[in-house]
Amino acid sequence: MSDRLVGVRLLMGEKVKGEARNVRKCSFNKQLCESIAGKLLCTNFRVAFVAVETGTPQVAEEGSLLLGADDVALSCIDRVVAVNNSRTKILTAASNLKFQPQTLLIYCKDFRLLHFQFEPDSRACEIIPLIAQSCQPASPRKLFLFQYSVEVSNDLDHRQLNSNFDGELYPTRMFETQLDWEMELARTGASGWRVSLVNERFEASASLSKILVVPRKILDLDIKRACAHFNEGRIPRWIWHHRGSDLLRMSNFQSNTYAQRDGLSKLEELLYGAQSKLVIVDVEDELPTPPEIQLAHSRLKNVCSYENCSSVRDPDDKWLSALEGTRWLEAVRLCLKKASEVSSLLSNQCLTVALQETDDRDLACLISSLVQVMLDPYWRTMLGFQSLVQKEWVEAGHRFSDRFNHHWTTDKDESPVFLLFLDCVWQLLDHYPVSFEFTDTYLMAIHDSTHILLFRTFLFNCPRERAYIQQTLATDRRTRSNLFSNGWPRTRSTVRGEQVVLKAGFFTREESSCPLPPVWDWSLQFPTKHQRLFRNALYSDTQLLAQNGTSVHSNTEQADAPSLRSVHLLSKGLLLVPAQLLPWKGASVAKKLSRLSQSLESLLEMEQPQRIPLPPFLDPVGLPFPPIPAPGLRLWKSCYLRWLSAGVQRKARDGQIAALASQIQSLERRLRGEADGRNAAPNGLDRQGNQIPHRPNAPIPACLSETATMETSFSTSVSKGRAIAADL
Repeated sequence: MSDRLVGVRLLMGEKVKGEARNVRKCSFNKQLCESIAGKLLCTNFRVAFVAVETGTPQVAEEGSLLLGADDVALSCIDRVVAVNNSRTKILTAASNLKFQPQTLLIYCKDFRLLHFQFEPDSRACEIIPLIAQSCQPASPRKLFLFQYSVEVSNDLDHRQLNSNFDGELYPTRMFETQLDWEMELARTGASGWRVSLVNERFEASASLSKILVVPRKILDLDIKRACAHFNEGRIPRWIWHHRGSDLLRMSNFQSNTYAQRDGLSKLEELLYGAQSKLVIVDVEDELPTPPEIQLAHSRLKNVCSYENCSSVRDPDDKWLSALEGTRWLEAVRLCLKKASEVSSLLSNQCLTVALQETDDRDLACLISSLVQVMLDPYWRTMLGFQSLVQKEWVEAGHRFSDRFNHHWTTDKDESPVFLLFLDCVWQLLDHYPVSFEFTDTYLMAIHDSTHILLFRTFLFNCPRERAYIQQTLATDRRTRSNLFSNGWPRTRSTVRGEQVVLKAGFFTREESSCPLPPVWDWSLQFPTKHQRLFRNALYSDTQLLAQNGTSVHSNTEQADAPSLRSVHLLSKGLLLVPAQLLPWKGASVAKKLSRLSQSLESLLEMEQPQRIPLPPFLDPVGLPFPPIPAPGLRLWKSCYLRWLSAGVQRKARDGQIAALASQIQSLERRLRGEADGRNAAPNGLDRQGNQIPHRPNAPIPACLSETATMETSFSTSVSKGRAIAADL
């Protein structure tokens, strides 16, 4: 069927499965007098409403190339509820509708609520069960992405064949190749490490990436043996380097294993890496568990839903009390606090910090990502942030499929840990907007993309599962398209590597690209005009000049002096000294703690004779982002409250205008100070005759070389403020 007959611009491979006419889409307050007449469509990708007044194919939602303003992707649907005068029923794929429904409520994962009213002759008994069955597929192979991927991958071949550059199609570093990790080692200045392909066939660990970074002195055979001492084989591995300190990640120790004498030394080398001081951080300590995160997110959804939108108009004390009861902001605060403690260790000492979690696939991803965002300016750029998500979440084996419950198998593992991470990054962006290249619009685009299953980034549980699906899709694609793609002959440069199946798993002899595109190809979702909103006008790329740096101490000398090695365990803000180095030789880590060491501040003072005194609360010395106090945390209203009525949206926009006004005032002060400095008299007085304060040994202000950038940012901020005010 053509787009004009359907009323919706269908995607490649999208087909209409059913429709119902004489349907009215109601407004948020559910008053029929404010409803719109039209028809309801269900395709293999979305549920779409087409108004009667629309004579042409439905216009896409502002800034979106995939969905219309009244569309919702099937993968974004959380619940389907059928209602009549006397009954209400939550439908599943196997439900039978035994009454004539009058109302359809579609609860979405992005906090939306779609409300439809049906006339008696509107075929409601057919379309409602069809929607429930379509959004809960019987198997992953029934997902729309498997039809969509073949068409898109052919289009990507066409784009790559006709591209005018020799680089990769996606500039984001995917960390799927050995070269990406070697580049990261060189960028951070890490020494004593090497890239290993010991897990290329997923023999060492089924949930880890094919590529691991391990100490240079340890052989691959020793790494395979060490996997038996850690849950799921997730051994300590290098993640990042900062000022002579190394950041590692690992799962909990296996207590029922025993290492030989020579194996103990190899395990010790694996733990310490290139340093002589080791701090093991229990990321599960003081942080909410995945079930608690899921509960807090569900409560937040209830507070911000359409049904409770009237509560937003209640007095501030009642609204804030309901928000506090969700404990979502408390979870954000705890994560930022833990990341600040780890950042302080990495910034102030030359040591190895190993993040430890039971399975190393949830909170370790969150804390390690936050630490790197806080300390490394590169990760605060758009390409850097995308590469960070690839490195710390996708390739590290975060269970996206289970945590987002994409396949509707069970909800016991569902937990939006990744969305909690995005909220934490937004808090940093909200407090330090000049330090980030991207905006909250960009973070919202990532947030919404987690509920649209058209990309491989947030789809699978681990790289091994992704490789298996890649092999299956590559086989289907070769069968369908044979030697031609969109009429273009396959040249040698566009033919992908053959997949080889071995007993231990799936791998490729040559690096091959997956037919499923990554979410970072934003041109598949947004027009160029909308993508410009992803970039922060206040950001200056001069911050990238800050490097991680190297320690004044020799890493090699420290690694060759095992007698000087020490190990601590960071727990509840305190550093504990275990009695033995290898906890798996005893019953548990807790029983091996012989004494309580000094607090974290005391240890930093002992290690740094010339250290600046720290206040009672942990203050990361040299950290660009000090810990955000609890009263400073805010609700991400532009994301969670964006679907509410105009009156509530006005309240959210007022906050945006206030933030813009604050930024404009800050820019005005900086411009005024820079102008006074240029026009100062030789006697140190400004144009008004006031004494200009003198700062001894102060560097040349960066604003002297950034005046044009500041003035442009000022004009941009004023324009944004006027645009938002005009919308009101």
